[in-house]
Amino acid sequence: MEKEYDFYGGKKIIMDDRFFKLTTDTVLLSSFARAEAGERGIDLGCGVGCLGLLCELKNPGVTVDGVEITPGAAALARKNYENCGAAGVIITGDVASFSQTGVYDLAVMNPPYFSGGGGKKSLSPEMAAARHADASLFFAAAARCLKKEGRLYYCVRASLKKAFEETALFCGFHTVRIREVRERENAAPSTSLCEAGFEKRDVIYEAPLVLRDGGGYTKEYKDIYGIR
Repeated sequence: MEKEYDFYGGKKIIMDDRFFKLTTDTVLLSSFARAEAGERGIDLGCGVGCLGLLCELKNPGVTVDGVEITPGAAALARKNYENCGAAGVIITGDVASFSQTGVYDLAVMNPPYFSGGGGKKSLSPEMAAARHADASLFFAAAARCLKKEGRLYYCVRASLKKAFEETALFCGFHTVRIREVRERENAAPSTSLCEAGFEKRDVIYEAPLVLRDGGGYTKEYKDIYGIR
């Protein structure tokens, strides 16, 4: 069932229980990704369009296209892009066969964590397909569609970071920047925000992003979400 929600910058977005909704990972990744006016990006496995939209809204002059295999989610992403005045286009198709080659400055993705069927079972066939797809196909698609100086931004559970870095390396990517996300200052990392490129260089480890402190949500977290 479709329902309208408040979104970043006073915009509205439509979500549906059949598809993945806006998550904290998506919001944090949209701020971790770096983009400049005039650049063109691709959201691989865009769902209903939240990540690409946030990247556009937070980076004026940037265009972010999206590719999504599930027709219903792709149609809803198109509606959300139109309602939010986004410049990007949504392509209905399989990431595995996405054929744009060397045209994008950046790629963003919230790849499936549970390749091969592991993890919690999803409530709908559409979410199950998205959750259990092969993450390596997303990295391979990013490698095809990025320019040689292009950047890839993705998030992953901290416990799976090493495995995802190995997958990225197999596809030609070197990790260049990492930021760990912690629920509280002294907690173990829950999520890793990662930037990768084709050129190998020293990895930059940014200060952890802490979501909560004694007063509730931290100022940085509220700024990322646009909370005043």
